[in-house]
Amino acid sequence: MSPSRPVYFPVKAEPLRMQPGLFRFGTDFGNGDLDRQFLPRDEQHAHYTAEKRRILADHPRRVLVAAVSEEDHAALEAARCFLVQTAENEGHPVRSELSLAQLGAELAEDFAVLTRADRAVMVHVCFPSGWRPEAVVGESFVRIHRHVPAFGAIAERAHGLLEAMLTRGPYVRFVWTVTADDQLDHHPEQGARLPWTAQTAHGFLRVERQTTVPLAGGTASLFLIRTYLYPFAELSESQRAILSEALRQMPAELAAYKQLTSAVPRALQLLR
Repeated sequence: MSPSRPVYFPVKAEPLRMQPGLFRFGTDFGNGDLDRQFLPRDEQHAHYTAEKRRILADHPRRVLVAAVSEEDHAALEAARCFLVQTAENEGHPVRSELSLAQLGAELAEDFAVLTRADRAVMVHVCFPSGWRPEAVVGESFVRIHRHVPAFGAIAERAHGLLEAMLTRGPYVRFVWTVTADDQLDHHPEQGARLPWTAQTAHGFLRVERQTTVPLAGGTASLFLIRTYLYPFAELSESQRAILSEALRQMPAELAAYKQLTSAVPRALQLLR
């Protein structure tokens, strides 16, 4: 029997800031062994993989490769080997002959592979949170994040951040937003994201657990993304209070970037 999904609540009752926010992989967030796993398997795994199969059947370009050099292809093979070995180590073996694209469909996690040349040489993303995977492949770290508000200060340290992803860690970080639905796929055109309205009946805290894994002797990095959805109704009273305060204090430019400007009034009502 698979364990219950882990609970991650990275929200703070203060203005949200875009920052690296890196934790050492394996940090205890209260989820036991799942916090120490790269590919945690929980009760929702079958739902995630079924959704991936459906999305990939309709939108095969959620998997894109921009590998052009021997180093690029070596990075992809290193990522494939890591995922195969990790799945086995964590008790859920997959067939070792699977390609990286095939392997991605067996996992609840989305992922990207970045190289020391500062290029995303592969994306396998079925559950984006309002962004376009097809616009990321082949791009650099800075260009991928260029539309993020206040990213300029982080961009000045981009080389150091990329170096950390390539040679240090692994690390884990979290990003969050609130949504009016529990759909995993929030692609801007192809997804099923519901808009916030005065009639929105339910709200959800959407959290991404993002893990960076150095590969191939520091020449590449695997970027894993696991999306979790928590209904407002399942949050504790203190969590609802913290989330409410975070929404009240969210800077206007970040609220606009996250498409939450019109969401906050109704979200606050649902959190009471």
